[in-house]
Amino acid sequence: MPRYSFKAPPGKMIYDRPYMREAQRPGHNLIKILIVANVTVFVLQLLLQDAFPTTLLTLNTDFIFKPWTLVTYSFLHSPERLLHIAFNMLMLYFMGKSLEQILNPRQLGTLFLGCVLAGGIVWLAVNWGKAGPQLMGASAGVTGFLIYFCLNRPNEPVTFLLFFVIPVTLKPKWIAWGVFAFEMYNFLSNEIPGTTGTAHSAHLGGMLAAVLFYRFGMGLELRMPGFLRQRRIVRPASHKKTVQPTDYTVSHGDNDALQREVDRILDKINAKGFGSLSPKEKQTLDQAKDILRR
Repeated sequence: MPRYSFKAPPGKMIYDRPYMREAQRPGHNLIKILIVANVTVFVLQLLLQDAFPTTLLTLNTDFIFKPWTLVTYSFLHSPERLLHIAFNMLMLYFMGKSLEQILNPRQLGTLFLGCVLAGGIVWLAVNWGKAGPQLMGASAGVTGFLIYFCLNRPNEPVTFLLFFVIPVTLKPKWIAWGVFAFEMYNFLSNEIPGTTGTAHSAHLGGMLAAVLFYRFGMGLELRMPGFLRQRRIVRPASHKKTVQPTDYTVSHGDNDALQREVDRILDKINAKGFGSLSPKEKQTLDQAKDILRR
């Protein structure tokens, strides 16, 4: 079977090819729709006050009579907590725009819905039998987006504004661990004893869903970088080969060697999945699109 090549036709750069344009194509409107829906519902809550059907949309332990609330709760935010919806929408925008580069709208929507459902289910499991508590807010989906981004780009430093003022640069993997530690601590020390109204269990549920989707969910296509999705190698059963571990190091100054290394990595993805790659192999894939276009 002929090998695939990264070489672009004469006069065309690698970003001009169809599989490169996929990750940059217009039409990603899901994040805008989610933000507009959340803001619209929040405005209606402010305007209608008691006339708004909050009890029909928030999640509580009576959900068995209102199964739709496992989803609708994520579009509601307490009118008294303006910072809650502001923070969620900012995170939804920035994380969503980043994930749009590697997921198509269907995959992005599936990931968000899965995190929302998991957040609601975990929250119900923790609060079952308790009278009064109710769940609202998009935090489970937003937290899931953050963790999924960190899993896909664990070692690429990112800079963010701590308290919206102090610039801090960290690797995403440390952000993920820090968020997990924070949520777990508050879940055990505050939510379980009932000393907080924040649903840390829902956040943990969204995080769990993101991890499961990354490791097992939605197939190989979801986890592959956008520019490689159409390059998957599907071999007949009689021609399958086992990819052996290697310490091969590619010189990025040699395009032919880089192409061979990328082909080897794609074979490994096809055989074992994207999660089997080492950090160095993931870095090679990320750098390949920039080096081979020169």
